[in-house]
Amino acid sequence: MWPQVTQAFRLMPERASTIAGQVDALFYFLVAVTVFFSGLIFLLVFAFAWKYRRRSELDRPKAIHGSLVLEALWSVVPLGIGLAIFVWGAYLYFIIVSPPAAAMEVYVVGKQWMWKIQHPTGQQEINELHVPVNRPVRLTMTSDDVIHSFYVPAFRIKADVVPGKYTTTWFEATKTGEYHLFCAEYCGTSHAIMGGR
Repeated sequence: MWPQVTQAFRLMPERASTIAGQVDALFYFLVAVTVFFSGLIFLLVFAFAWKYRRRSELDRPKAIHGSLVLEALWSVVPLGIGLAIFVWGAYLYFIIVSPPAAAMEVYVVGKQWMWKIQHPTGQQEINELHVPVNRPVRLTMTSDDVIHSFYVPAFRIKADVVPGKYTTTWFEATKTGEYHLFCAEYCGTSHAIMGGR
């Protein structure tokens, strides 16, 4: 039963790279923090609205005096959570932009509305990227025309592809299969068909 339940509530495609689990953990942490604090604020708004509602014209609210502990808490807790998110995100960023030395080099050129891919052996592909499993692959990318964004959801990689500039990212596939490749940056009238596998 549980596989069907988790499948029904899956927010992302199947993990197929070494970094995917870490990216998912950060994503689900952000979702959990958002849901927790949204629910807490929602409940507190209604609790205070109910508790401090005006019951008659003669009711006068009591003067509120500051609480140093409360003010420190609502400053320190969000700061701590924000710093944790920043450090975790920066850690993942540095992993993603630092490919292993032995990574296989693949060149990618984005062009309206296709991906041109060249392997070190000279093999060229259009809108298809074939890579070995359990071997790091470094993508060196540029664009012929406008900004594109190379995105493979199953690998949890996304990198901008900019004209006149080389950008890089890397991944290591952990499962064989066919995975979608998208352009995640609006690049013109046929942007929706700029994809591959």
